Amino acid sequence: MGLKITPLKGNQKVLLIALTLFVIAAILFLTDSSGTLNKRNINFAVQSGEKIDRIEIYTNPEKEKLTLRREGEQWKVNDKFVVREFAITNFLQAISSIVISKPVSRAQEESVKNLLEQEGRVVEIYKNNRRIRRYRVSTPQMSSTKTYMMMTGQGDPFEVRIPSFSGLVADLYKTNEGYWRDKSIFDYQPQAIQTILVKYPGKKEASFQLFNYNDGTFAVRNPYHDKYLEDFKVEKVMRYFTYFHDIEFEAIEKQVSSRKMDSIIHSPPYCEISVTDFREHKNSISIYRKAPEKTVDEFGNKLEYDFNRAYAVFNQNNELIIIQYYIFDPLLKEIDYFR
Repeated sequence: MGLKITPLKGNQKVLLIALTLFVIAAILFLTDSSGTLNKRNINFAVQSGEKIDRIEIYTNPEKEKLTLRREGEQWKVNDKFVVREFAITNFLQAISSIVISKPVSRAQEESVKNLLEQEGRVVEIYKNNRRIRRYRVSTPQMSSTKTYMMMTGQGDPFEVRIPSFSGLVADLYKTNEGYWRDKSIFDYQPQAIQTILVKYPGKKEASFQLFNYNDGTFAVRNPYHDKYLEDFKVEKVMRYFTYFHDIEFEAIEKQVSSRKMDSIIHSPPYCEISVTDFREHKNSISIYRKAPEKTVDEFGNKLEYDFNRAYAVFNQNNELIIIQYYIFDPLLKEIDYFR
């Protein structure tokens, strides 16, 4: 017995067509609400962050510009300073986790777009020296609660977020060089150090140089008089080599005038410390006494210098930094310490 198909009546055809259109519209809506936004998400988020080799963040026009560039296993900021590992690791994770919260409302779209073009930061991300992303991001000054992003040259602005991150996404895109740079002065494992030179220009007899011959033996010498100590305590020398780990400066000095900075840098330092490793790489710091903030202490005694902080210059780069004595005190030994 064959299957009998009953022809649809006119109103049934209309109902079927309407139902079909409704299903198609629902599919398109769901695809757009999930698929389209996800595709747009990929435009902002960058996958495989470990393959990125350069990131540029700048205002338009370029009043501020910052470049982060990978060099081997390290990152450099503005091709000058090593980047803090914690800072770059967090940032790479952040730019690979950006998701869209929602499109900007039609009522605000034009004003947000104009703000992004005029006051936003441009972000360019490179992989194998080829640009793979270029978008605009709002600044914290534009909104203290929302971050907006927009692809350059096309697209609409969106509110964005990073899952499990409660802060403002816009605040992660910093153009302040000081935020990114590593503050390390000395960060050595003791067995990696070949020589340590500590000079006191105003007290030459206290100066010393230590030698690690990498066979369990050491030597102590006065660099000014070229005299070696015949009798010294090896355990103190070995302990001193362990002090050159995780030594950082506190801040970059930005409050003094260029004239005063030149005067400080060209005056005799209180102490000079140089460390050379077995790869013949050397790091050095010159330390200068800092004037006290008060002329007398709480007991009425006259203060000759600041007992908490000092000025310093790292690797002769003509940049004045501030160090704390409680960090550097273990390094400021004199040759008699080893006797």
